[in-house]
Amino acid sequence: MSNSPSIFTFGSLVRRKPTPAPRPAPKVQFSPWSSPGVSDSAWCSSDFMLGAGMVIVQPSTERLVLCYETKRNFWFLPKGRKDIGETLETAALREAYEESGYRAEFLPLYNPTHQPPPPGTDLTVRTKNTEAIYISTLAWGPRYTRDGRLYDRGGEYLTHWYVGQIPGDAVRHEGTGMPDEQDYISEIITFEEALQKDLASVEERAIRYAWALWQDTKKVDQQIESERRAHRGVTGLSTTLTTVVGVQPNSTG
Repeated sequence: MSNSPSIFTFGSLVRRKPTPAPRPAPKVQFSPWSSPGVSDSAWCSSDFMLGAGMVIVQPSTERLVLCYETKRNFWFLPKGRKDIGETLETAALREAYEESGYRAEFLPLYNPTHQPPPPGTDLTVRTKNTEAIYISTLAWGPRYTRDGRLYDRGGEYLTHWYVGQIPGDAVRHEGTGMPDEQDYISEIITFEEALQKDLASVEERAIRYAWALWQDTKKVDQQIESERRAHRGVTGLSTTLTTVVGVQPNSTG
């Protein structure tokens, strides 16, 4: 008979062999945008939650959507747990609508990602994508019933962050949240104003990174458009010269 704890007792005390201490977390700084690396870890289904959040941009006004809890007085980005059977992408769009009141759609960005393009497509790692831009972890501690009985030993909450967009004429809908979210409001504010709010550190990081990706994406798009215009100009000049004088540019004939 196995001495492994039952899944449904959430770690009831049993006799089992000592396990080795986890190795120290590596002190590796991957990039200035990220926290240092963590040690290899694994959690069973009762010890983690998966969620999704969204940074919502309004490109036409160069602004962001930020949510506010009027009873407890704090600013936040829309986020929450995914439902059973729901994809993270669908959860991000749903949470954005429920908590902000705006129907967002994903904003394609030149987002550096290690996710490979699907086989048989002409996509490349340099193509715009709508993959998650950030993943954050948040540990929660033990939880008890009102009479003091332990019912949850805690775990890790992993949130995938995406970037969405709304049009300039977007209308905010009222009453879109869950019953305990009816005190939420949202405002469309500048990037600088968002950074002045007392946001959670992870959410401020997500905003800064999303904004940097969007600014870089606009610059790349402008560069591509400039090159296209220059190419059309050269092509137009070639056509005009051929029609008028009957020779191609740089022709030696």
